[in-house]
Amino acid sequence: MAPTVLALLLFILAPLAGCSASPEPTGAAPADATQDGLAPSAQVPSSAPPAGAQPDWHTLEPLPRERLAAALLSVTDLPAGSTTETADGTTSAETTARYEKAAQRYPACAPIITVLAEQSDVAVRRLYVTGNNVRGNRTLTDISSFPQGHVRQRFDALAAAVSGACSHFALPGPNGDRELRVEAVAADGLEAPAVGFRILSPTGAVETTGGTTTIHLYAAVGDNRVLFTTVDDTAHQPALRADLVTAQIHRLVTATAPTTPTATATATAG
Repeated sequence: MAPTVLALLLFILAPLAGCSASPEPTGAAPADATQDGLAPSAQVPSSAPPAGAQPDWHTLEPLPRERLAAALLSVTDLPAGSTTETADGTTSAETTARYEKAAQRYPACAPIITVLAEQSDVAVRRLYVTGNNVRGNRTLTDISSFPQGHVRQRFDALAAAVSGACSHFALPGPNGDRELRVEAVAADGLEAPAVGFRILSPTGAVETTGGTTTIHLYAAVGDNRVLFTTVDDTAHQPALRADLVTAQIHRLVTATAPTTPTATATATAG
């Protein structure tokens, strides 16, 4: 794995796995972690727990890897100067055990913890790099397919947890439990049902003493889902890029739409 890819994965996992890529500061996460300082075009806004009508549920069967790969955005789909990198999303057995222990201790938060830890046998992943190639400019996208009904089940449970059932949980680590706060992030105006949330850790910051914030967005397209993740120091107010999220979900929805038989094909079959 390229060093830059490994570094991002460590940054994403460090706040949740009880370790940090750099010495941990002692400062606590700010009580106010809103994103008001960011331009509307560059963020998925923060809000109270998500409400309002979701888009219609797509009835798409679990897709094979090659069709999922075709749905990934390419560098030509991104703003000028952007790059892409492949990514390995494999979670270590030790980290998985920590997630499982936390899910048992905090059942109301289990749907969130499960989404963070689960891996599909059929998945494609890519890093989207925009800006100056630092933490907040790197978005990890994981598109996976699951057995029939699994995505809908996960989505409904996740929505309930993010909407208020889970506000915080502790994740076991080698240096003791780490207290994590969960907050909803709005996921409106998308082509597929989606749930957004962020996890705030009082430690793990690299450049500031404000802790770390990891942003996640779970979008469901039938029996397939796309999970977006970005992470940065809380003081930098990290946020997913709305343009990237919108384009990737659109690409997944349209690239995986069922093909309508042509008149010629119908006539031949008859």
